[in-house]
Amino acid sequence: MKTPNISASDIPSTGLAEFVAELARRRGLVDAQTPDSALARVITRLAGDEASPDKTERLIIALRRAKVIDGTTMLTIQGRYLDEKFHVRPVR
Repeated sequence: MKTPNISASDIPSTGLAEFVAELARRRGLVDAQTPDSALARVITRLAGDEASPDKTERLIIALRRAKVIDGTTMLTIQGRYLDEKFHVRPVR
């Protein structure tokens, strides 16, 4: 399956949770835990970290695994989502 081209201009700067949810919905993807993701959470916890992705982050991962987005696009979406989530403003 070829990864579709989604350019940076297609990715909004706000409303990322809704953008990701709609993209996943159109592709029939759901937020589902895989055996690998369960193992990763256990390893992370054993390493002393309590990182746990929220629903939007898990959908971004699902979009990447399904090859709906490529790695660069995943990082762009994730970065913009986290900027919005934590109210980070660009440095000018």
